[in-house]
Amino acid sequence: MPRDVSVLALDSLFDASRRREMVSPPGCSIAEIVGLAFPGLAEGLRDRLRVTIDGRVVPIGMWRGTRPRPGTHLLIQPIPAGDAARNILTIAVTVGAIALGQFYGPLLAGSLLGLPGAATGTFASLLSAGITGTTLLAGTLLINALIPPRSDAKEKPSYAIQGLQNQLTPDAPVPLILGKIRFAPPYAATPYTQAVGDERYVVAAFLIGYGPVAVRNWRIGETPIERYNDITLETRLGGADDERLTLYPQQVLEEALSVALKTAQLPTGGPQIRTTASDCTGCEIDITSTGIYQVNKDGAYQNFTVNIGVRYCKSGTNAWVSGPSISITSNKAKALTRTTQITFPERGRYDIELTRSTTDWDEVDQSNKTIQRHGATVWSVLRSFRPEYPIDFPQPLALAACRIRATGQLNGTLDALNADVATICPDWDEASGTWIARETNNPASLFRYVLTGPAIAYPLTLAEVGALEEWHRFCDAKGLTYNRVHDYEASVLEVLGDIAAAGRASPHDTGEVWQVVIDRALSVVSAHISPRNSWSYQGKRPYAVFPDAFRVSFLDETNGFAKAERLVPWPGHSGDIRVTEKLEMPGVTNPDMVWREARKRQYELIHRPDTHTVNLDWEALTIRRGDRAQLSHDVLESTMVSGRVTAVTTVAGSIMVYLDEPVTMSTGESYAIRFRRADGATLLRTIATAPGTTHAVKLTGAGDVPAGPTDDDPSGELFMFGPAARESFPVTVKGFEAMEDFAARLTLIDHAAEIEALVDAEVPPPWSGRAGGPAQQQTGTPLAPIVDNVVSGVLASDAATATNPVPVVILVRSPALETLTIASFEVRNRKIGSGTWMSAPGAAAAGAVVLPGYQKGDSIELQARAISAGGVPGDWSTPILTHQVAATDPAAPSAPQALTASQVSGASSPTIRATATSSADPNSAATRLYIAAGASAPFSAASAYMGEQASGPNTTLPPRDLTTLPNATALAAGPYRLWATALDGNSPPVESIPFGPVSVTLS
Repeated sequence: MPRDVSVLALDSLFDASRRREMVSPPGCSIAEIVGLAFPGLAEGLRDRLRVTIDGRVVPIGMWRGTRPRPGTHLLIQPIPAGDAARNILTIAVTVGAIALGQFYGPLLAGSLLGLPGAATGTFASLLSAGITGTTLLAGTLLINALIPPRSDAKEKPSYAIQGLQNQLTPDAPVPLILGKIRFAPPYAATPYTQAVGDERYVVAAFLIGYGPVAVRNWRIGETPIERYNDITLETRLGGADDERLTLYPQQVLEEALSVALKTAQLPTGGPQIRTTASDCTGCEIDITSTGIYQVNKDGAYQNFTVNIGVRYCKSGTNAWVSGPSISITSNKAKALTRTTQITFPERGRYDIELTRSTTDWDEVDQSNKTIQRHGATVWSVLRSFRPEYPIDFPQPLALAACRIRATGQLNGTLDALNADVATICPDWDEASGTWIARETNNPASLFRYVLTGPAIAYPLTLAEVGALEEWHRFCDAKGLTYNRVHDYEASVLEVLGDIAAAGRASPHDTGEVWQVVIDRALSVVSAHISPRNSWSYQGKRPYAVFPDAFRVSFLDETNGFAKAERLVPWPGHSGDIRVTEKLEMPGVTNPDMVWREARKRQYELIHRPDTHTVNLDWEALTIRRGDRAQLSHDVLESTMVSGRVTAVTTVAGSIMVYLDEPVTMSTGESYAIRFRRADGATLLRTIATAPGTTHAVKLTGAGDVPAGPTDDDPSGELFMFGPAARESFPVTVKGFEAMEDFAARLTLIDHAAEIEALVDAEVPPPWSGRAGGPAQQQTGTPLAPIVDNVVSGVLASDAATATNPVPVVILVRSPALETLTIASFEVRNRKIGSGTWMSAPGAAAAGAVVLPGYQKGDSIELQARAISAGGVPGDWSTPILTHQVAATDPAAPSAPQALTASQVSGASSPTIRATATSSADPNSAATRLYIAAGASAPFSAASAYMGEQASGPNTTLPPRDLTTLPNATALAAGPYRLWATALDGNSPPVESIPFGPVSVTLS
């Protein structure tokens, strides 16, 4: 029976997947076969096809009269020529235009930032950042990787957050959150201030990015916002039905001023004019003062009023209209701000004039006046309003608005608001077998989201995105994630490349759909390349000295996404790390992933040193980038032989395979042979070693057997011969370069399946995020400290306690030449003449040591020394210092002149009535009462009543009825003793010796 003619029809010159394999019955002409392969093809387009029979071109004029012989192979493929070439290229560029276009995010309208006008027809793109090598390796040898580093000709910001700072970026693109990361969003509109009473508030709106997103853990700097007072925060997560922000409902344009308002009597005074923003409906004026008040001769603060006149007119006119006058009254010597609002009769730009009419008392000498007035004023803010919502954007945006009291809480404006944000997009769910919307940082989900989401100018349909489920599983299994805020310029291909690189893949446009090529170990061999089906082989192996380690900067997700750097030593390196090379990994935030992926790059450089290029005929059309191929060439190894199988027979139960090329074997060596079967599959068999040169080999072991020449394939299988495990080398197809006659030049790299196994076996060392090694412990002895002063008595009264009523305070500090960290000071002290030293400690941060146990008039001596943070004491200060306790206190007034005490009869509870006569001392200003329970209680056991009775000297004071002890315990029946002391007018007052005791017994 006659054999059929096998036909391979290619629909595209650029995509090997668009092909059809068919058979034609014997006797059909080429014209009829073309009609079967391309039904409906116009006659005028047939000259754009090329037909070959077993590699020989058949001219179109011979198609009708040529009938291929049974068993031959017919290839039909399009050719680029004339208008047809332009049509083919136009189609290809249209389908793949995304690779040439930009990953655009339209700019926010000008009104978003409170600026006049709006951006129309303008787009901005996102940042690209990839592995940028410095010299030795990352930027050179890694070019040979299947996922090579990307270098940009134009300078772009590096991938790093320079502090968590909110910024006003009117010309930047809308951020796109990819993955899960900590982010300080830019302002969505100009922040402004509000004055409420004597407090100032900041109001700001923030642009988180394209929605929807998840937002949590809001902070200001590192402090959760819950720790702040008087703060209101509202968020919009980017849903299509989100309501507008209520904290920032209209456009506000605030201009900070510092215009001193003075009367026209001063040379620099008179009316002050400033202009509002354009197209506004009203404005607010903030007047600030350091204090408005007047002080009388007794030092009492009184009300004072400052008056300021207001006028306004439309800019360019002189039609002034009186506005609301400003009158500020206050009696406090503290900063204040007052706000005045003006509503304009129509929209426009207005000139505002302020004129102070109150005398500038701060500019004149008031030293001889009984009432001194203060009220300097400054025009601090001019705030313009437009009634339009500040955000105008066609896509749903995630936003936040915050109002917070700045007074006493913020250092200026609100510029460090940040939160943890996460992408919400379709994510592959293995359990349900569907894509569901949820938080994710899987590179496969983010790759799909970029192509179909809102940030791309022309989103693709799902039909234009290839199946990514397998890659999603791969990323999950390997723990691969991508976390990054894209708010920089980048082409689509750059963004996809960054995401794919984090998932050990690279983008691939088939012409119909977007897919990825995953860098992983493959078992399926897609091509067999040898001198028999290729030519012009070239190999290249660069030689370089590897660094000791890669240095990777990243945002550490285990430490609040703080900027960190990890050193990844070269495999096998030991000892100190001296030579490092920087390696960028955009979107990688996990320290363990940093380690593994840096190690993967190192293993690539170790195990993929070679780059091969080879020319291949039309067989290249069946190969895709990322495919595994087997490469055999005697240049690689002299024992390698390739050719075709001429026959397969069975001799004495053994399978003998006959080859068209001789092979040579040596005693003691093991050999193998690989066959490319008719369907393109690979077959690897071991052979018996037969020393010498032969055209026949005997297969050993179990397995399939090559068919040899057949009617369908009379040329026989392609074979590759060589030492066992080295009969050919596994390689990965890295790239194509088209040549004439549908040939292509292939770039191949070592497949190196062991890389994946090595990376999987990596156990990253524990990561702490700490930079540098352990700090060296300080050694040495502290220097003797300096005693600046010794105070006691009234000067040390703020240190007095119930247990230490007469403290002695030593003010001490380290000398300027001290290099050690001082933890504390110690002061040894004693009464002069006493042989025993007492010790008193004090923290170094306090700068003082308090000595207890002394009374007024005691003469003491003392020395101080420092103690380091390591606990090492220093030398005692010299010379020994002496001090008399309370020697500088003023003389105490004499005691009160009299004190009587008796029980009040008929009272509802036990009551003592005490009457005192004040001291005769002219310095006496008040009298204090003391009481103690017990017939023989000493004065040291007495407690003082609060509320001393004020009077001058020689005064009989009003009787004072006592129903409780000073601690509020009711008086009970029994004996009591009372004393009285005199107090002078000092602050704190000096107290006399007590008068008394006076005894009374309650019944």
